[in-house]
Amino acid sequence: MNAHIPPPLAPGSVSELLSLLELRGRNWNYVELGAGAGYSAPPCDGVYVHVALYGSVRLTGVSCGTMTLAPGQIAIILSGEAHALRTQPGCTVSPLDFLRDDRTVDVPATATIGAGGGVATRLLSARLGMHWPDGLHRASLPPSIMVDMANQRSAGALLRPDAFLLAGFGAGATALLTRLASLILVAALRSDAHYLDMLQSPEVDPIDQALRLISVNPSAPWTVERLARTVGMGRSNFAAHFTAKVGKAPMEVITDRRMAQALDLLRQNNLKIAEIAEITGYGSEAAFSRRFARHFGLPPSQMREQSRQAANPAVEDAQRWHSLVVRGRLGEGSLQRRPAVAAPPVSPEGKDTPQQPFVLGLARRASGASRD
Repeated sequence: MNAHIPPPLAPGSVSELLSLLELRGRNWNYVELGAGAGYSAPPCDGVYVHVALYGSVRLTGVSCGTMTLAPGQIAIILSGEAHALRTQPGCTVSPLDFLRDDRTVDVPATATIGAGGGVATRLLSARLGMHWPDGLHRASLPPSIMVDMANQRSAGALLRPDAFLLAGFGAGATALLTRLASLILVAALRSDAHYLDMLQSPEVDPIDQALRLISVNPSAPWTVERLARTVGMGRSNFAAHFTAKVGKAPMEVITDRRMAQALDLLRQNNLKIAEIAEITGYGSEAAFSRRFARHFGLPPSQMREQSRQAANPAVEDAQRWHSLVVRGRLGEGSLQRRPAVAAPPVSPEGKDTPQQPFVLGLARRASGASRD
């Protein structure tokens, strides 16, 4: 009796795509963080992997939003976006050299940040390359995937919860860690119906793919040639089709998207200007500030101050009245001769009375004083 021979894989099938999808490289590192410490990862063409071994950490900067990693949870940043990991919201982050280039190590080294009072969080972090099979591009997948090794209903159930911890020691540790990360990535894509729909979706227009790549990761070191190569076109042909369809050149769209991201970070975060410059893909704070000022007409620091004032109308109104009363009515000499003005009256019920009549009365008294 003849044994059953399975049919060959259909071109473009999920099995074919997943069998060719592979993480590559051996750039792994342990990171020990103290309370109130963090580190940043610059934009890259590859993929970042972060495994929480002890304690918890907040991951911010990825376009899908903020994630909290607890022990046994893994974040795979497929978009390669710049991001930061912190033990506490808003704390200062430090750059790590091993995440800035492609290194090859046999056993992960250990980086310690702000752990003078003890280690609050311990992670395994990696910057890896990605082999993208034909028919599957970065733009086809979500910017990040999180896997919980303790959840028996998730892709993490394929491995024991402490698999990455056990694999991180001894000769050849980084090769094994990369294999484990590839396995978890493939399992996660296969187990989620939403991701399967992405894998099975028909080919999209290459210009649309390029726009999605820019939108998902504007801070990546994009060039026209790199974008064209990523979507499978020649540089000149891609540039011409992109400009004809979008109405702007590729680098103009990249700059617009970076500036929009920078403006959002300025308005919503307490990040330093230098940190925003790094997140949005600029090599220095000075280069970022020049580009920002040309784009918006204001330097980043002044734009941030205007945003804060606009978010607090009471402060803005008080400043406006101060300018009217002191500079417009009194003048410097009159200001020095006038006694201090009493505070607004308080009602018998203990509540402040409306301040507009008080301010108007102050303006009238100031006007009379200036005519004396």
